[in-house]
Amino acid sequence: MQYFKKNLYPAILILCLISFSAFLHHEQKLFEFKISNVRKNNGNVVVEIYNSKNTFLKTPYRKLVLPSNNDVQIASFKVPYGKYAITIYQDLNKNGKPDMNFIGIPKELIGFGNNYKPFGEPKFESSSIVFDATSKQEEIKLYKVF
Repeated sequence: MQYFKKNLYPAILILCLISFSAFLHHEQKLFEFKISNVRKNNGNVVVEIYNSKNTFLKTPYRKLVLPSNNDVQIASFKVPYGKYAITIYQDLNKNGKPDMNFIGIPKELIGFGNNYKPFGEPKFESSSIVFDATSKQEEIKLYKVF
């Protein structure tokens, strides 16, 4: 019995250290980026980030709605380090969705991670930013397709 108790304490200590390490790995940090070319005082700016190719453009990992009270806004998300695809649109009429014309081209201002300008449907990889300890605040410029 004494042998069991003597060896149990180091095992518990190691288990606690492993659990704490796992907690630190999933610690959330502040992922921030600047959004420019916002039409001031005109609707809302909707920012969505995706952490998976499978959910891209379907179910955002996080979503944020910002006012358009400045021509530059800062989006902030508390998330673990990783790769995130970013989509942004300025919801000019505040209907909660990006408006499209009859052939599916956005009528409102849009923007993507890496300032990616897709021809056709955007891709997860092209609009993704890697967020890690060395990341700097990036700027994403909204633009009108036509």
